[in-house]
Amino acid sequence: MSRSKLTRGVRYIKDVIKNVHNVKDSEFQQFYEDLFDADCIILVGEGRSQSALYIGMGQMDKVVRTMVDIDFPGRNILEAAPVLEKKHDKIVLLVNSGSGETTTPKIVVRQLTEYIERTGTSKFTIDAVVSNPNSSIGRIGEKEYGNIVELKGRGKRSNSTNAFLKHGIMNDIYELGSLLLFQKTKEAINEHADYNTVFDKIDEESKVITKIVKDFVNSDIYRDVIDKLETRSRITLGGLGPARNVAKMTAIRLQHVKRAIGDEAYLSGPFAPRPRAGDILFLISWSGETEPLLEWRNEHEKFGGYVYSIVGNESILSQETKSFIIPSSPVEFYERATFALSPLPLHLVERLNQRGLKLPEYIMEWWHSVNQ
Repeated sequence: MSRSKLTRGVRYIKDVIKNVHNVKDSEFQQFYEDLFDADCIILVGEGRSQSALYIGMGQMDKVVRTMVDIDFPGRNILEAAPVLEKKHDKIVLLVNSGSGETTTPKIVVRQLTEYIERTGTSKFTIDAVVSNPNSSIGRIGEKEYGNIVELKGRGKRSNSTNAFLKHGIMNDIYELGSLLLFQKTKEAINEHADYNTVFDKIDEESKVITKIVKDFVNSDIYRDVIDKLETRSRITLGGLGPARNVAKMTAIRLQHVKRAIGDEAYLSGPFAPRPRAGDILFLISWSGETEPLLEWRNEHEKFGGYVYSIVGNESILSQETKSFIIPSSPVEFYERATFALSPLPLHLVERLNQRGLKLPEYIMEWWHSVNQ
């Protein structure tokens, strides 16, 4: 595949950046001020939207909780709310849901709404990023304790197939946009800056991520990964801490394409298969020195697999694998790594299409929609 054809697939990055810039100032200011003033933020999302939220809001200089934390004070938000009120003065339920109809976030929003209206508490606000302000979650913006930011990016569904809805792979632009928005919101809050700083940071970061993505796509490592992905092979993506969310977002997206050709993409862990010759392992690590990842690398190569990595430093992983280095602080690395990996399914579909392999209609329509 030629260099020019590979580069073509990164044009969607411009749409991501444009959508983030087009959020309404009035909506975002109140949203930002709620997060700035909060002494506890609870993150709620599902799937890749959850991962984008976790990556973006990770490493924040505030108490940030998720409802799956071992020490979360309740089985649900209704049980936890009275306990949280005793510990904190201002609590934000921060929701990421492109459709505004995602099951778990919708339930949590409904439960907290009932609690706030039943008790009259002023300690909670519900702040959500959605693509549809008329959705169940989007309508929380009508409440005095609710605020939404409308972020475009979900696009139109195909009339000829229900597979977009079933498989959900049309959310790429929304999810990357929400990641960028959360990332720069976190950085501005950590610096005690005002909300306008977020968009200054987005301007600066837009140039950085565009260059990173293009450099990665045009690298020998990237083309080698695409070559391996089109073969009969399985791919496992691995990382620990925030890197696991980067791996999860990428694995879910690649799985749609790999499964369509009879293969699989996995997230590292107990459900990932033991490696076999020809399988791919892709590791994400800022330090490049994380011991479990080094052990995974050793095991994979022992069985004849291929190992690649994205790291933030010259390190053991960068030296012992085919590696792409993203020089950055640990606060920025995971967002940038997510963007760098985002074109992989696009270019895999492009390669398979060039080979004449017939792929499901929903995958081809998704590919055309992102590339148009």
